[in-house]
Amino acid sequence: MIKVKIQNPTKGRNEPTFRPLFFIKEQLKNHYSIEITESDDFDYLFVGMEDFINKSIPLQDSINKGLENISHITGDYFLFEGSDSTSLMGGYEVLEQSNAISLFKNQLLPTKEHYKKSCAHGKWFWGEGSDLDLSYDICEENWNKIKLTGWNLGQLLPSYRNFQPINPNKQLDICAIFKSNHEINKDHNSRNDTFYTKHRKGLGDYLDTLKQNYNIVHDRLPIQEYLKTLHNSKISFSPFGMGEICFRDFECMQYGTIFIKPNQDLVHTTPNIYEDGKTYIGCKYDWSDLEEKIDYILSNFKELNEQINYEIRKQFIEGYDLNKLCLYWYNIFKNLNKITNA
Repeated sequence: MIKVKIQNPTKGRNEPTFRPLFFIKEQLKNHYSIEITESDDFDYLFVGMEDFINKSIPLQDSINKGLENISHITGDYFLFEGSDSTSLMGGYEVLEQSNAISLFKNQLLPTKEHYKKSCAHGKWFWGEGSDLDLSYDICEENWNKIKLTGWNLGQLLPSYRNFQPINPNKQLDICAIFKSNHEINKDHNSRNDTFYTKHRKGLGDYLDTLKQNYNIVHDRLPIQEYLKTLHNSKISFSPFGMGEICFRDFECMQYGTIFIKPNQDLVHTTPNIYEDGKTYIGCKYDWSDLEEKIDYILSNFKELNEQINYEIRKQFIEGYDLNKLCLYWYNIFKNLNKITNA
């Protein structure tokens, strides 16, 4: 039996970071010989980002504080950077200078070469231009230490499995209800809200020019009215936020609405339900090909409404399987040669 202790599991960002593990806690113990324990008698310690990243202070101060915090750990431990983007900001620096076995993230870029390009806060989709542009020249040894958690936003809310009937008689062309402007916000004393707003407001401004061509709902609504509108819409949009994968992706899937979002080919995650043209429709980050994508869906709606909604739900059911998540973690420990009684 492998014993795993999660340090401060309910503290801040640690709670959503480790929530999927508590969904499978009993299965791990009963069927895979992996016990999540509160005891100090453990084989591995899981350390969440609340204990080694502090985004409210300058980046170097955060790194120093994180290294100080984990320097007191004795035994084997993993780092979990639970943010919802492919950026390595603040987490890789601690991994590089610590004794952590691995750094786990929900999503990553495909190769270490992709991280060599400098971009704002280490986020490829924001480009350069911040006062905290970052790039990483990662050696092979450290790249092999960076791994996927085996979960992402889609695992956090079981309600996503409550699929609504696919509506073949939708009355609205487009549901474009999303937050456009972000309040002032900073990571490590560097503003990130401007990049968020530029991307999302850019979509809103573009849609304003198309109102005469399509039946669009853009104003914010109470949650139940929003979901009813989503269910009655042929298309919705899921712009990037602070990361690439958004809750709206799964809302659209749940309510049977085809969604358009910036292309996800560079985003590696497990499970991965993103296949451009098959489970969603990908577009350019700057929205420059958006009208082309809208017209493609509307011109082929009857066929795509069935195909895309069926396929994304199929892949979700197959991928977001809790037994598969158990097996994923069983194999991680098995490869570390500490499975002894499975």
